[in-house]
Amino acid sequence: MTEPYLIDVHAHLQDEKFDGELESLVLAAEDAGVKKIINAATCIESAKQAVEIAAKFSACYATAGIHPHDAIKFDSNSIEILKQILHHPGVIAVGEIGLDFHYDFSPRPVQEKVFEQLWLLAVELKKPVVLHVREAFSSFFDIIKALPSCEKVLLHCFSGDKEIARRAADLGFHFSVGGALTFPKSDQTREVFSYLPVEMIHLETDCPYLAPQPRRGKRNEPSLLAITFDFLANLRKIEPLMLKHQLQKNARNLFGQELF
Repeated sequence: MTEPYLIDVHAHLQDEKFDGELESLVLAAEDAGVKKIINAATCIESAKQAVEIAAKFSACYATAGIHPHDAIKFDSNSIEILKQILHHPGVIAVGEIGLDFHYDFSPRPVQEKVFEQLWLLAVELKKPVVLHVREAFSSFFDIIKALPSCEKVLLHCFSGDKEIARRAADLGFHFSVGGALTFPKSDQTREVFSYLPVEMIHLETDCPYLAPQPRRGKRNEPSLLAITFDFLANLRKIEPLMLKHQLQKNARNLFGQELF
């Protein structure tokens, strides 16, 4: 059996905090056992940057979408531009898209309209969708109830409670978690990721944000995924090698052969 490895399913190496360091960051990740990194877009420009990174580093992949914070920037050309980006090699999902009612950087009606259109884009292209939903699950469930189903859905950096997790799991959604799992006050997150079927779980860094507890407050990076992995293995009481195999299988089930 091939030695399994970790996959950072949600990173932002295109962030300016990593300027000039990409090669060393990818190598450090590989040394830590993190052999694949999916860089998620927040807008069209960051999607293009993620594509460039994927073209340069075989370990890297990309998503293309518009974050709810940036929904206000969505215009009549956005869908066609995203379609073009999503046909590039290494672009494996629509995302990140969704709703964020915590900050409301874009008006809620705008967020909802843009989210609907991008969800439908994922349906049309038969691509997995990567979601950012914060303090907006009621509206989120109401919206998708009226839309065609996406075949594969990942709730990244999942922040809901056990009941929301149960409702999403019943729809067949996947869930990812990062450094927040290790924070002392993240009891709800630990409860959720103890409860969820292990087949639905993925690990992420969301770097440069949310570094795990030993490095909390500092810049996060893909190599630190190993800390969260160790924490999850202990939480779930799963032998690490078995958990790595399972997480790799989960990523294949979610993103398909494009990732492998």
